[in-house]
This record gives sequence, structure tokens and C-alpha cells, in this order.
Amino acid sequence: MLVKYEFEPGVNREGTQLTAGSGWYDADKIRFRKGRPEQIGGWAKYSVNAFLGVCRSLLDWVAQSAIDYLGLGTNLKFYVSVGDGFNDVTPIRTTTLAGWLLLLHPQVRQLSRLLAQLMGRWLMTL
Repeated sequence: MLVKYEFEPGVNREGTQLTAGSGWYDADKIRFRKGRPEQIGGWAKYSVNAFLGVCRSLLDWVAQSAIDYLGLGTNLKFYVSVGDGFNDVTPIRTTTLAGWLLLLHPQVRQLSRLLAQLMGRWLMTL
């Protein structure tokens, strides 16, 4: 003889397993459709490439050229993903002495001023 069991949909963690009665107390990777549990289809790896840190935020956007971008903020870096790779776009935090000496060179400063005038003051003058 077959007996039909009716379970309440959803997971009830308010009490104990005994007080859950004819409902579900614990579940992993399931969803309820039409009152019945079913397995979620799983997940697929986004990229074979790795990034540094623990991902804390995601932001996706589409450019006017219809290219999909995904920004990943970690505790160490900020990446922009186009396709399969992660491009590190974290601002530089430190510079070397050689970098400062190059900026202090008179010809570099003169070129920077000229470019700033030509570009409508988009560039910072030194």
C-alpha cells in the first residue's frame, strides 16, 4: 500500500529538527518549485585564471560598444574582467626613486606641460 507524504515547502530553522514536523530543517543547494524540493543546477567556473585576495564585491556593466565588463574588488586589488582574463587596475600606491627622478627631468616636465595644453588640461602639470 502506498502512502502519500506531504511536506511543507521551505526550510524551517526556527526550532529543532523535532519541532520542524513535516517540514525541512536542513538543506543544501536545493530550491522549492511548486512546493517540492529540487536540486539546483549547480555552478560553472567563470574563469580558469585566479586573482589575488578574497572577492568582496562584484559590479558588471556593458559599454556602449556592447562589451561586457565585470569589476571584482578584493581585499588586495581591483580587477576588471573582459572575457576570460582578469586585468589588474589597482591604482599605484608607491613609486620608486627612479620614477620621481624621471618626473623631475626638465624635458619630461616641458613635454607634460605641452601635452596638458594640447589636451585641454586633462593631464596634470608638474
